[in-house]
Amino acid sequence: MSLRKQLLESFCEKSKKWDFWLNLVLFASLGFVFWPLTQWIANSAQDQSRFFNALLVLVFAVFILAYFNRISVTQTLALNSPARNSLLLAYLCILITFFLNRLTEPSFLRNITLSSISVTAYCSALCAFVLFIFGVQLRRIAYTACASFGTFIILSTFMSTLDWPLRSLAGEWSAKLLNLLGKSVELGISESAEVAPQLILSVNQIPFVVASECNGFGVILTSLLLALLLTLYQRLRPLSLLINLIAALFTGMAFNAVRIVAIVLLAPHTMTQYDLMHEIVGAASFWTCLCTVWILMGGPTRSALRSDAEA
Repeated sequence: MSLRKQLLESFCEKSKKWDFWLNLVLFASLGFVFWPLTQWIANSAQDQSRFFNALLVLVFAVFILAYFNRISVTQTLALNSPARNSLLLAYLCILITFFLNRLTEPSFLRNITLSSISVTAYCSALCAFVLFIFGVQLRRIAYTACASFGTFIILSTFMSTLDWPLRSLAGEWSAKLLNLLGKSVELGISESAEVAPQLILSVNQIPFVVASECNGFGVILTSLLLALLLTLYQRLRPLSLLINLIAALFTGMAFNAVRIVAIVLLAPHTMTQYDLMHEIVGAASFWTCLCTVWILMGGPTRSALRSDAEA
């Protein structure tokens, strides 16, 4: 039976019971409370392509995990035990934030704490809703996905803070690679009273602006999320998690530096189609990096699925 028919039959059966509608009211209330955060996520995905790409990759990775592990969907539209626990955690976090707002004075630590608890509540509510819709069989993936999604939201708030440090690292790594290729490279800062300071990578006296889009935050963030997702799903030890995150961070930064070098080397030959070349090189490096991280972290592949079927 298809999932759509299964959900429809389950709805027709459960809709005759009052507790089903009570559960929907509980979820609808959470949806109302978290609507501002949902709007912020939607607006960020619309305004920033790197935010949208990271979110899209995370959703796609979760789908691959569910598909390759042949997870069946049963007991749909039911408030099973994991869904109930996640729902209670969401409401508990909301209660904690309410009292913290009332009983504590504004401070940086208070704001960080409130943000962390709010994200925990949001992801717990999302996890409860997924388990309510699709059943307890998705528990492991739901926990993993929501933990990764919460990390994604928290890290996304540091985009502006990390922009310049990441740009500087990208410029330095690119300069070293170009020096190895025999290019004359200078890295400096262009300051003007009219515009914000710019990081300039001069290659053979041709200046290139290392803009915010070149900081590699998108590919670094997405690489970290993939590493976190796969490590949590595989239930590896904390040391393995740390090693995987460091490896993903290094991989993302390395691919971003290679992307900048490729654009710089191709620019003199493709000036009439520079924007197109820029997009092609960016997309190729982004997806190649993610495939590399997926394989390094032991993500399931078609060959793994085939071997499981043969076994």
